[in-house]
Amino acid sequence: MKILIVDDKEENIYLLNSLFSGNGFEVINAHNGKEALDLLSEHQCDIIISDILMPVMDGFELCRQIKSNSKLKNIPFVFYTATYTDKKDEEFALSLGASLFITKPQEPDVFLKKIRRLMEDVSKGNIITRKPIIHKEKDVFKLYNERLIKKIEKKMLELEKEREERNEIEKQNQILAQAVKSISECVCVTDMKDRFIFVNEAFEKTYGYTLKELYGKPAAIVRSPNNPKEYVKNIYKDTLAEGWRGELNQLKKEGTEFPVYLSTSKVQNEKGQTIALIGVANDITERKKLEEQYRQAQKMEAVGRLAGGIAHDFNNILTVINGYTELMRMRLDEKDPIFTNLGEVKKAGKRAEILTRQLLAFSRKQVLQPVVLDLNSVIHGLEKMLLRLITENIEMITLLEPVVGKIKADPGQIEQVIMNLVINARDAMPKGGKLTIETKNVTYRDPFVWEETRIEPGEYVMLAIRDTGLGMNEETLEHIFEPFFTTKKEGEGTGLGLSMVYGIVKQSDGFIKVDSEPGKGSVFRLYFPCTKGPVTKFKKTEISSDLLKGSETILITEDEDDVRHFASEVLRMHGYNVLEASNGGMALLKCENYKSRIHLLITDVVMPEMSGSELIARLKSLHREMKVLYMSGYTDDAVIKHGIPEKKVNFLQKPFSPYALLEKVRKVLDSR
Repeated sequence: MKILIVDDKEENIYLLNSLFSGNGFEVINAHNGKEALDLLSEHQCDIIISDILMPVMDGFELCRQIKSNSKLKNIPFVFYTATYTDKKDEEFALSLGASLFITKPQEPDVFLKKIRRLMEDVSKGNIITRKPIIHKEKDVFKLYNERLIKKIEKKMLELEKEREERNEIEKQNQILAQAVKSISECVCVTDMKDRFIFVNEAFEKTYGYTLKELYGKPAAIVRSPNNPKEYVKNIYKDTLAEGWRGELNQLKKEGTEFPVYLSTSKVQNEKGQTIALIGVANDITERKKLEEQYRQAQKMEAVGRLAGGIAHDFNNILTVINGYTELMRMRLDEKDPIFTNLGEVKKAGKRAEILTRQLLAFSRKQVLQPVVLDLNSVIHGLEKMLLRLITENIEMITLLEPVVGKIKADPGQIEQVIMNLVINARDAMPKGGKLTIETKNVTYRDPFVWEETRIEPGEYVMLAIRDTGLGMNEETLEHIFEPFFTTKKEGEGTGLGLSMVYGIVKQSDGFIKVDSEPGKGSVFRLYFPCTKGPVTKFKKTEISSDLLKGSETILITEDEDDVRHFASEVLRMHGYNVLEASNGGMALLKCENYKSRIHLLITDVVMPEMSGSELIARLKSLHREMKVLYMSGYTDDAVIKHGIPEKKVNFLQKPFSPYALLEKVRKVLDSR
């Protein structure tokens, strides 16, 4: 059985061809009425299935001509159309002689069933082929024109609606394209073989490639070879599943590696088929730097706490070692060999004391005595000593701004900072070079963050120590302020010099900037906030040990037995009446049971069960006139201020010598 299909749309012909040829029918095709008539002059067909609206000759005219042709009029004619059909279209079609009028779409099985039934009825003679109802040519054309105009009007409306929809889609696509083009994130689209087909402007700017350079190239061109292979392998697989998110190292056009946070997903068409892959990347270089700075600051803080704790415990031990060494020397003749040996012990103890002081400086847990300073005057006072520290092949130059702002800092610690930096500069120039010490007034107009500390805008004094030595690489620069980190040979340095500089500067509300490159030397710039007030003048007066004696009653509260026994012995040797307590509770009992006046309480700042400040608060009600002297192996503002209402406190830093203890005790007792 042969079927003639007449339709101007290839996809419709293809579908009907597939349906009927797959079910045993022979099929021939025409794209309009004229082609159909030409085919019918050569082929004998059993049924004609035609659309209505077609170029050259439409379906209505084709049906009219077939039914007017004596040779063709008995062929069943079926209209199969979707062009805005209504009841009048069907009536007109049937009036022309059509056997069936079927509207699209139809399920294939249903459509096939209708055609089969029609052909069975025709073969059995149950259906007589329809004859045209309208005989007059004039009436036919009138109805034909009427239906055709209606259909054309409806088609025009349909086309207009489609045009408007296309314009709206095009407008939306333009907006979307502009949005993708304008966003700050790097957007790329790749095909299913992971080759670039689109990148936005942000991508071009960040990676340095143009779309033209990347089009058709594999995405691997911008990936760093330093990414783990398995890690990269999962990106494509996960993208095809639920998408991939994570950090990745990428490459710019010039070869620079940089980190991104990448998010990928698949692009699907209306049928749900994956047709492309899209990736959105953010350059996280700055975030990584901030994270590294934060980790470094946290590490420095942790090391600082450790260093401070070690120094605190070690200072208690040194108080006993150095103190008893001094007491023994006081009781021996200078000609006694033991006196000389004890002198060596004393020297070793002093060296250990310097090390713990450096640890405390790094951890910012030492007690500073800040005063108003002129930094130029401090440098002038050190010049002769600094010249002795450097070698003859090093030229030292001072470039001091004539008038610099005043700073508030501990003069002894600032001197130590300068000496340490000069020694480091000297060691960095084994073959000689130039050492420059510079001061300068600097103004910061905006706040910024350094080592988790907010640096306020304002006036600062800069101290710069510059050398023309070996310089440092980036890895060394990351660790230079860590305690015990050193690039010197074993025995040539402790690794505490720069950590001490770091601690003193930070405790003095300043900050540090370091610039260095291998072979190009280094420059350390230290910034201290300016202050107001007159520069402090110093007067050092020695007090005879005979004048440090006394008869007052002193209560010593210290949980370290060795330290407490040493301090008590020194004070008793010089006439004082001493009461001892190993903790706050025992001190309270001593005070309750002691009926006479207690002139002075010497207490450790931090003790188990009850701190020094808590003890004082409870003792004040029993001995209102009692004076207080704090002592500790370390302290900082948080420890000193915690629970201590006085703005100024009397403080004795461990380790202390017998003379330092006596001098401080006498000073406190004689104060008003």
